[in-house]
Amino acid sequence: MKKCILIIVLFSLISACNKNNQDDGISAYKNKDYITAFALSEKGCRKKNGEACYILANIYYMGLSHHIDHVKAARYYIISCEIGNGRACYMMGKLYSESRIIPEDIDQSEAYYRKSNKILTKECNSGNPESCLYAGALYLYSRGVPHDTSKAVSFFEKSCKMDYASGCYTIGYLLNTGRYGIIKNHDMAASYLNKACRLGYKEACK
Repeated sequence: MKKCILIIVLFSLISACNKNNQDDGISAYKNKDYITAFALSEKGCRKKNGEACYILANIYYMGLSHHIDHVKAARYYIISCEIGNGRACYMMGKLYSESRIIPEDIDQSEAYYRKSNKILTKECNSGNPESCLYAGALYLYSRGVPHDTSKAVSFFEKSCKMDYASGCYTIGYLLNTGRYGIIKNHDMAASYLNKACRLGYKEACK
């Protein structure tokens, strides 16, 4: 009986440790500790953690702790997308449309954007503000879905309500400039931009 209890306790500790390692990779990335984030997300990705693979791809894509390597970034975005990460699918759509590191392929780009749409909506509704931002971008720029300003704004608002600075800045910028058919509203724009500034988005403070 004691042996069984010991095994259960050890299994629980191992499971908790693995979970913390994956979580720590995400936390380290959010805290801009990219060296730690790289090490932990690399381990998490090997264990098929889609978020860890996405973080690893971002680190390679932007050169956050290692030199920029867009080929490796694309590899990890694909893995993350296949696991079910909507933002990684979105990034593959972006890469195929830019033709910077892989040959331009509009059909592949649109396919990845369409795949990302449902996943991003689900992630947004589950409380991921970055996914809300990406979902809004799909509708704003007609990527894999028809242009729909109303839906775009709705997603950006959700992102901002979750205190995501980029979401607040995006909707503030659109209301301030009136781009993409959005009616200008300088008072509302100022409110969103001020919030973005308070959340640390420096461009919004100008």
